[in-house]
Amino acid sequence: MKTRLTLLIDSLAPGGAQTQIVQLAASLDPDLWQVRLHWYNDTRRFREVPDGVRSSLLARRNLADPKFYLQMARLVSRRESDLVHAWLPSPSLYGTLAGLLPGSAPVVTAVRSSPSLFARDPTQRRLTLWTTRLASATTCNSSASLKWLVEQGIAPSRLHYIGNALPPSIANRTPSTADQRGDLLQRLGLDPLRPPIVSLGRFDAYKNQDGLVRALAMVRDRRQNPVPPLLLAGFLEDEQRVERVRQLAKDLRLEVHIVPAVTDVATLLEAGRFSVLASRSEGTPNVVLEAMGLGTLVVATRVGEVPELASDGETALLCAPEDDVALADALERALDLPTEPSQRLCSRARQDIVERFADRVIAARYETVFRSVLPPK
Repeated sequence: MKTRLTLLIDSLAPGGAQTQIVQLAASLDPDLWQVRLHWYNDTRRFREVPDGVRSSLLARRNLADPKFYLQMARLVSRRESDLVHAWLPSPSLYGTLAGLLPGSAPVVTAVRSSPSLFARDPTQRRLTLWTTRLASATTCNSSASLKWLVEQGIAPSRLHYIGNALPPSIANRTPSTADQRGDLLQRLGLDPLRPPIVSLGRFDAYKNQDGLVRALAMVRDRRQNPVPPLLLAGFLEDEQRVERVRQLAKDLRLEVHIVPAVTDVATLLEAGRFSVLASRSEGTPNVVLEAMGLGTLVVATRVGEVPELASDGETALLCAPEDDVALADALERALDLPTEPSQRLCSRARQDIVERFADRVIAARYETVFRSVLPPK
């Protein structure tokens, strides 16, 4: 008999957690698991549910909607679920509260944030600790978060580190053609003969687009040859921050293109000179995982799980976070890396990432955690 697994998240908006939970739903063995995916906020829907995965949007009028809590109690009951896995703080709160009711299934929570977020946001910190203590187990996609939870008194035996999974569309991808890459760059207003440095991510303080612009200007000032254009692609809701970055680029006389999030991320990463993550803080950045899985050269700051994903000089080029000079040095290393050593580095990166983070490898780790909390039949 299949085990009935309920996956719960706040939304299918753009974001790493949403990407990963949808992929998990599709990756679990369908002969062993009957998976249902539920979310309750549809205002910024971006991800689609894969074929074959049962799913539904839960109705919620407001935070005090009693019908929503009745739905939650029903989902978590053993009549409908053998196990519930709730991702992110608010879904974890709803899931663990419903899990206190008699006849409820075990609830596993998922912590997807780095300790630096908890230091800045006391509410998220308290919520995460409270739900982690109530849950049957907790998965973390960051070893730093797992360590932090242990320091807060959570038993290590109840915590499980599971990294992000590489999408099959990346692992099994046939590389794009030169024409496909050129067409995409032209649509974005760039010259295909001058491949850009590509940085993907939402515009916020943590992604550090302003630091990247300053660092690239430093590189430009050191060199006789022009630097490639910089392409910043992401969700542009923070209009003030976008405008500040645009004005900074103008003041520094640097060619910077700012565009909304691109749906064909893989082709864009393949089309660029290299990919940059300049973040001040991260959990497990999907863009690094995916770029390395594509065999794209990556420059990244040592934040979150980046040192777990990459080794400096072996599979990527890493530098200290929040240090414009260190970032400029790493960018210059990437620009000066000869073709053959760059190709060898990228080939090693792809092989390593595919072996360690393929979707079935990661799904098997989740299955092990799930079995550990299921009551004996």
